[in-house]
This record gives sequence, structure tokens and C-alpha cells, in this order.
Amino acid sequence: MQLKDRVSRRLKLHELRVLMAVAETGSMRKAAMVLNTTQPSVSRAIAELEGILGLPLFERGARGVEPTLYGRALLDGSVEMFDDLRQTVQKIEFLANPEVGD
Repeated sequence: MQLKDRVSRRLKLHELRVLMAVAETGSMRKAAMVLNTTQPSVSRAIAELEGILGLPLFERGARGVEPTLYGRALLDGSVEMFDDLRQTVQKIEFLANPEVGD
């Protein structure tokens, strides 16, 4: 199965949010605290993403984690996607408001 097929069938928004939290905090443990979940669930989400892509998303070290080139590319796309989704939801809210429009 090609990468685009694996991604379109298996990728979840939750996993991308976890990816963003890990990158922002630099730590699986800190990301778990921010997301109000456990460190093993954060690690599982990152492992799932890495399994889908077949590529490492973070360099792991004693001082935390840093995104790899692949992780940075996925992060950039995730930020854009969440921004687009936020704008779409705002548009829907505007369209659903009976007090605006023609």
C-alpha cells in the first residue's frame, strides 16, 4: 500500500494534535501533562504515526525529543491543516447564524 493510501486511511486528528504537543513541549511526559493524558498514550500515538509513515518523527535523547526532518514536515502540514479546519468551522458558524446574511 502506498504512503498516501496508508495516511488517508489511518491518520487521526488526535495523533496530529499529540505530535504538535510533543514538538511544542520537547517531551513525551510534558506533552501528556498538557493533553491531560498519560505518557504511554502519547508514546503510542507517536509510534502509530511513525508506523503509518514508516519514518522516524523525533530524535530521542536524554534531554527530550526534537523533530526530525520528517517530523518537521508533518508538523508544518498539521499546523496548516488545523488552521484551515478552524477557519472552516468559523465559516460554518457564520453560515448557520440566522441573524447574518441576505
